[in-house]
Amino acid sequence: MRVLILTTAASWTPDVRLPITLGAELAARGDIVTVACLSHGALERSVEATFPRLPVRGITGQGAFARIRSARGIVAALRPDAVLVQSEPDALLAALATGRRGGVVRRWAVGEDAPDRHPAARTWRTRLAGSRTRLTSWGRDPIAVSWPGPSSPHLRGDTPAGETVPTALWIVPPAEHDERTAVALRAAARLVGRHPSLRIVLLGDLAALQSTRVHAASLGLTAFVQIAPLEALLLADDVEAAAVWITADGDEGAIATIAAMQRGIPVVVPSALSFASIVASRITGFVTSDADVPAIVAELARLMSDRHEYDAMGDAARARASRQHDWQRFVDDAAEVLSRASGSRVASAAIRASLSTA
Repeated sequence: MRVLILTTAASWTPDVRLPITLGAELAARGDIVTVACLSHGALERSVEATFPRLPVRGITGQGAFARIRSARGIVAALRPDAVLVQSEPDALLAALATGRRGGVVRRWAVGEDAPDRHPAARTWRTRLAGSRTRLTSWGRDPIAVSWPGPSSPHLRGDTPAGETVPTALWIVPPAEHDERTAVALRAAARLVGRHPSLRIVLLGDLAALQSTRVHAASLGLTAFVQIAPLEALLLADDVEAAAVWITADGDEGAIATIAAMQRGIPVVVPSALSFASIVASRITGFVTSDADVPAIVAELARLMSDRHEYDAMGDAARARASRQHDWQRFVDDAAEVLSRASGSRVASAAIRASLSTA
């Protein structure tokens, strides 16, 4: 099956990284996968650096019509069976580029407000895209999200008896500082009073976290705060943290939550986040509200003093992530949806069987 992953996103964010990582997995299984993104941009360079074997085609032009012409040229050259996109504007661009020659699959981001199923309530982009091509929705209900697990998962059974819980709290905030992140910082400030050696690691881009750093400084946390890229969580085999507190919503927060659970780290998520159901409260982590700062501080303090509870919660988190958000099952689902959209219905299991016998 020939698959084109099309995106006009400008940066290498987790929501963009997910479908391209999926494309690399499909290519490893035997599909012909190409990425089409804005030419000479930061995303194009990131894709080439991260997946050097994945072909990349640049979408040229500044205006909408120029990009449509460029996308049509790419489609005409590659003749994909299906096109995978992540946003409504990209779905329209793919529809105008492919017409009836192939199907377009739009993956809905976690927490994205999907339009009503009634055609009159859809936006004009969705209506126009649906009229120009075979448009398939994926990930509206239930959500479709996963992440590749660590290559060498750490086994709790290898942990020496009596070893203490790591005194580190990792926080995954959104690019713009918000009240949920402020709550996490206030809780961290209280934890420092109980654990003076606590490290607070903010995951994200240094420039984007400026407001969050200023707020942390106002709470007297400057000496305790470190900045690390999100890749420190997403790509690590092992994470030394007592818990990962997620305040970013959408794909970024959901992917970070799954990555932490895969590595056996308890996760704290506000109940208002769209993916809070991923976490089983007090089993794989904690689901909290903004008014529960004293309660969550007490829970984390107890967790940091009880290695047995920490290990049990981490093992439960790893098991739940594997059961509900397994990466290989996610790839299987994607292959099935793309096959239906293309009309070929290529069975991913058959693909893997043919590759394994070669």
